[in-house]
Amino acid sequence: LRSRQLIDALTLREGPLPRENKTVVRTTRGLTVKGTRLTLYSIMDEIKDDNSFKNIRDIYELTDEEMLDLLDYIHLHRKEVEAEYQEVVRRAEEERKYWEERNRERFAEIANLPPPPGKEELVAKLKAHKKARIEAELKN
Repeated sequence: LRSRQLIDALTLREGPLPRENKTVVRTTRGLTVKGTRLTLYSIMDEIKDDNSFKNIRDIYELTDEEMLDLLDYIHLHRKEVEAEYQEVVRRAEEERKYWEERNRERFAEIANLPPPPGKEELVAKLKAHKKARIEAELKN
């Protein structure tokens, strides 16, 4: 990013630097980057995964100004953003469990289908590779 000192100041200060935030808006999806479908919750996932700010900026093709606005907003509204983030994570986990359970039988049917014609050898190699990998993991 354009200034490591500025990033450090945003993340380590007691309060945010005085800046007008033109990037973060509230939509029906929650807190988002203006003009995009990117939510602050995706940014929070990256931060919690210890991804660097530069890498996050590059992954989501954000400008330096947008990245600074996001960090500034998160810092300024840390409690609210964290509470919303935890709620989003909880709901996402509930939805994942719901769809996993709902599709469990279908996934089992798909797994038991014979390989497509002409792909038998490839499927056999994949199964052998998977079995070898699992056995290797069990030995470690």
